[in-house]
Amino acid sequence: MRGRRLNLLTIAGLALLGACGRTEIGPAQYSHEQCRRVELVDAVSGELLVGAEDFAVDASSGRLFLSSYDRRAVEKAARKGEKTLPEGGVYKVSLDTIFSAASRVEVTPLVAAGEIAGGLRPHGISYDAANHELVFINRSYGRANRRWKMEPHLQRIGANGEMFVAEKGSAPCAANDVLVTDRATYTSFDHSACNWRAGFEDLFNLRRAGIADEDGAPLYERAAFANGLARTTSGGVALAATRQNEIVFLKEQSGGLAETARIETPGGPDNLTVSYDGGVIAAVHPSLYRLALNRKHGVGKAPSRIVKADSDTGSLEILFDDPSGKLFSAATVAVETREGLIVGSVTDKGVLVCGEAL
Repeated sequence: MRGRRLNLLTIAGLALLGACGRTEIGPAQYSHEQCRRVELVDAVSGELLVGAEDFAVDASSGRLFLSSYDRRAVEKAARKGEKTLPEGGVYKVSLDTIFSAASRVEVTPLVAAGEIAGGLRPHGISYDAANHELVFINRSYGRANRRWKMEPHLQRIGANGEMFVAEKGSAPCAANDVLVTDRATYTSFDHSACNWRAGFEDLFNLRRAGIADEDGAPLYERAAFANGLARTTSGGVALAATRQNEIVFLKEQSGGLAETARIETPGGPDNLTVSYDGGVIAAVHPSLYRLALNRKHGVGKAPSRIVKADSDTGSLEILFDDPSGKLFSAATVAVETREGLIVGSVTDKGVLVCGEAL
């Protein structure tokens, strides 16, 4: 009962934040007429993907990697105490295939069902080009006192599917995203607490979240709901601070991360990627209240908005905007290539593809 009360308080707090954070924005670079939905089909199971919420790109081979699982279905099954919980997958597909005229494309799973203890439910994902591996936050579930309990772990797999790395690493209890650089592996943690106290961090918009190293030791702890991570072209680290509507830029230094700049965003930023031209691409949530209703309870559609930020000039432009969420709901990630934009969602089906020639 205490958890339900805090959940309601959090949603109420998000409603107040949303009411206070409305801003006018300019026209988007990609119109709705330039965008189309593409269904993604698991090449092995034949199932349609729901919840392709994070991407990673291997630019050298022209591949897109996706982490996908139906979070709402998993959480519902866990609450009901089902004997088994749904799983998701890590997939690869060529960028050329995504940008083709096809309305449905097959994506190849890189891990077979049942291969990971505790189940495969990938969250944030990062491509390690040096080792040709994918690193991701896997939300494993195990039984504790006859109830399901989620525990995040760092997981590595071969990016070509030719090997499976079974070892799992430690991660903060509130691990959200992961980033591999030439110096370290970072994980963002969206709360400092993982019990009922996390609800108060949300309600009062406390800045206690941040970034940890591969061993789980905090390196930066001044964000309100630390979320997506990206490596900037200048060699820094970009962090999405969702509940303060900012992208925080940091530089790596001995013993930690030092903040260098912040860019305000028209909504709470989620996952981050880097565009072909060096801009930081962020999926932002114009209404955290509507996102919470859609994500947790399946109520209505959540707005989708994609922006590009320039850490050098502090400028920001709108790439895509869907205030109603009717075209594509609850966008959580996007990548931009020379061909156009690919958008993923935590709750919607498939991906949205936008381009000048569409």
